[in-house]
Amino acid sequence: FSYQPLAIINRYIKELQEKQSTVNKLGEELEQEKIRLQRFCQEELRDIKLRRMVASGLQYRDNYQAVTEWKERLSNRIHLAIRHAEDDMREHDRELQQFINYLHSYLLTMARELRLIPRKTRVKAEDNWKEIFQFDVPDWDEKEGKSELRRHVDWMISQIESDRYRDENGSENYALMHKDIEKWLQPQQLLRNVMKEKNIRVRCRKVTADGKVSSHPSAWEGSNQWSGGEKWSKNMALFLGIQNYLAEKRQAVNPRVKRNRVVILDNPFGKASSDHVLDPVFFIAEQLGFQIIALTALAEGKFIRDYFPIVYSCRLRPSTSPDKYLVSTEKEIRHAFFQDHEPEALPRLGEQKQMELF
Repeated sequence: FSYQPLAIINRYIKELQEKQSTVNKLGEELEQEKIRLQRFCQEELRDIKLRRMVASGLQYRDNYQAVTEWKERLSNRIHLAIRHAEDDMREHDRELQQFINYLHSYLLTMARELRLIPRKTRVKAEDNWKEIFQFDVPDWDEKEGKSELRRHVDWMISQIESDRYRDENGSENYALMHKDIEKWLQPQQLLRNVMKEKNIRVRCRKVTADGKVSSHPSAWEGSNQWSGGEKWSKNMALFLGIQNYLAEKRQAVNPRVKRNRVVILDNPFGKASSDHVLDPVFFIAEQLGFQIIALTALAEGKFIRDYFPIVYSCRLRPSTSPDKYLVSTEKEIRHAFFQDHEPEALPRLGEQKQMELF
């Protein structure tokens, strides 16, 4: 130092300047990292308490030891939040899997019940029982079915979490959301998911006017090419079969006891009035134990009195006031039918009672 003091001093000054430059550069990088961390907390952290903890730590810690302690506490808090999040995810996954199991069991039950409905359309013809309808419901692999349901539910969740149901103010349209969820969980939608390219096939037999049932069932698409009356007859047979299925689901039925049920139809005939169309429907209704009560505007027509032993006619007749009408009722009873089939009902049907309103 005695021989070259300036050189040594200049070297130390240069080193200090370089270190100062490095410190300044690191300080700028530190400020940029603080800004980046603050922006990350504002955009990504949903836990308000954790967000405030990070912001206060950045603001009030100005020495290495304090920052290290703050980092340790923050790491513990983050690990705790991660553990809670993992627990929530496991619980969510468990609930989701349980929901998928419920859906799958529901679809299995529905497929099984669909296969039972044709049995409720059986009629006895020529000393043999034949099913008017046949439902071919495909099977599916349980593992693949649950996987498809999981994929469908995940897609539903992604739709719900998107901006599809938010308006310009960020408010959610819960009514539209519930409507779409009900549509996505419709049984036909879920069955399409688990069956993939397979379809439910429906076939039906034609019942002729003489009570005979065809041996070979026709595909549903082919039956839609039948005449209008035959299609009406087919649809009515399916309707009565479904009603029979529902009735037996509501209450246990003894097959050895005669069934007595009533179905009320509002103007069911349309243009169907010929015997070869109506005979099969009433034949099936009798086999299934249904009595038909029809409300119709058809006043004329022989078929009304052929198929209904009791006919009530309600007609309007004018009164003294031009804007008012009175309802007059008439009852027509086919006594011969009841004498042959239900003679004990005749005295009851002929009774007339005066009813008191008050």
